[in-house]
Amino acid sequence: FLSNFVSLAVLSVTVSSIPITRRDVNEALIPQFGFQSGVNPTGTSLGANGQPIKIPCACPPDRQTFVKELNANVVAGHVLNNPSVSISFPEDGSKASQLARINAASVTLQNLNGSGKGCP
Repeated sequence: FLSNFVSLAVLSVTVSSIPITRRDVNEALIPQFGFQSGVNPTGTSLGANGQPIKIPCACPPDRQTFVKELNANVVAGHVLNNPSVSISFPEDGSKASQLARINAASVTLQNLNGSGKGCP
């Protein structure tokens, strides 16, 4: 028993773990916005009650600002500006992973400047 205990103690002291490093999400998998900020948002898209949804001129943010915020949220596992919203960014090609990525991008955008204070 004592020899097993000593062996286990020596083994546990000599084993070191490799730190887990997080990497940024694959930018190729982040959906594009399809338009730029400062463009007149009026168009044919209809929102609630048949009314157009106006998009603030500051939306969407520049790509690098958005990617930085998305990366921070993914590392945290939730939206930093709205911690009650959990997110993930799986990188495989499954439909579920695609939906998770769209959700992560959407809630990051919607909470960019605080809880519920972002772009529609």
